[in-house]
Amino acid sequence: MRLFIAMSFPEAVLRPVNERTARVKSKLPPAAWVRPGSQHLTFAFLGEQNESLLEKLMPLVEKSVGAVPKFEGTIAGCGFFPNPRHARVGWVGVRPEESFNALAKAVRDAVQEAGVTLDGAEFRAHLTLMRIRDRWPPACIETFHAALRDFTSAPFAVERVTLFSSVLNPNGAVHTALRDFALSA
Repeated sequence: MRLFIAMSFPEAVLRPVNERTARVKSKLPPAAWVRPGSQHLTFAFLGEQNESLLEKLMPLVEKSVGAVPKFEGTIAGCGFFPNPRHARVGWVGVRPEESFNALAKAVRDAVQEAGVTLDGAEFRAHLTLMRIRDRWPPACIETFHAALRDFTSAPFAVERVTLFSSVLNPNGAVHTALRDFALSA
């Protein structure tokens, strides 16, 4: 099974971001936009794993995430990976970065303790909005930035992460929540 650990955002927080992007999509070159129902912040992508891993993984994630205090977050700012000149992913950021980074460390430490080797890439807290295949002209990069650079969402509670399974199909991945893990009170 294909697994990842992520957090979902309240629909009321995502709606304004998606409304802003909807207003500029027609002015932008083609991109693979992430459907609102699939938007999440991934802390660890485990890839294909044997179902037997779940028995070992879940108690480790529960313990590690349970030591991280709940906090309030916001969606704010935007950018491109790896950078605007060679944009491949358009994203919005999350704040406070230190709290999201601490949560990611707890998740990733538990995953590695369960014996899963992660990709080694540095965690950068963000919500992916789209993936870009062909290079965008600078004016389009600026159009995206202008739509979101001053955006800050309403605050939302970060209280849990979720272990998901993911099945790929031609219409996009289908994510199924397997288990939630609560942060500490």
